[in-house]
Amino acid sequence: MRRLVLLLILLTTPTLAQQPTAARLTTDGHLKQRPVWSPDGKSLLFTRHQGATIFLFVLTPEDKTERRLTMGKDPEFDAVYSPDGKRIAFSYDKSSPNQGDIDVNTCLADGTDIKTVAGTEGKLSHEEWPSWSPDGQWIAYSSTKDDNQEIYIVKSDGSEKKRLTTEVAIDAHPAWSPDGKKIAFSTSRWGDLELAVMNVDGSDLVRLTKSAGMDDYPCWSPDGKRLAFTSNRDGNLEIYTMDPDGQNPRNETQNPAIDNFASWTKDGRLTFVSNREEGFDIYVMPAR
Repeated sequence: MRRLVLLLILLTTPTLAQQPTAARLTTDGHLKQRPVWSPDGKSLLFTRHQGATIFLFVLTPEDKTERRLTMGKDPEFDAVYSPDGKRIAFSYDKSSPNQGDIDVNTCLADGTDIKTVAGTEGKLSHEEWPSWSPDGQWIAYSSTKDDNQEIYIVKSDGSEKKRLTTEVAIDAHPAWSPDGKKIAFSTSRWGDLELAVMNVDGSDLVRLTKSAGMDDYPCWSPDGKRLAFTSNRDGNLEIYTMDPDGQNPRNETQNPAIDNFASWTKDGRLTFVSNREEGFDIYVMPAR
């Protein structure tokens, strides 16, 4: 009888074994960042660091095939699909004397027809971490073109650049909400990196997180009801989610490994990079 009671307790008590299982999508172990799914959910786009190279790759999980996005020789990273899946925006570190000069480029989904939409304007600058508006008309990104790192938007054809933030702090990693009304981003204006959200014209900025650690890389769920992000508030890099107003934060990964760069599948599962097995690979798991 005592064994039966103990078994019932074990079956009804939350354990690590009952946590969502993370499926491993890559196995090469090389460092990766910003895995993002195509709108149809059939392809996974990500950055791979391998030796001295930083290139973009496209994985088709169904048949486990993989290809490089372009055949460029300079670093390309942090790519994201347009809402219709026809084009890809990415950061491009073009060769220059002494140090990198980073632009935001776009290309067709097959890696051809590369165009610069946000680049150097008279002096070296870094344009990084593009994020498409839901209608595909605009791209948000961070830039140091005016010395300080701020959030900007630009039409997807490279016209009508607009600066959204003007704080003497780091503003980075913008993420456009699914309804097109808000942009979430990370900022150091309150000390360490926290998350904030603002209207797409830069108005009505609201602080979302107030943790003792770093909160970074926000990413909206497809239905707009949750924001995923990376945080070390509990002493280890984990993937968290929270409501769009910053309430109800939840540690989704709960793993002693490094978990980073969250994104969402079409059906609302979490995708992220982790070193929980050998090396850094991409995993997918249900949100809690």
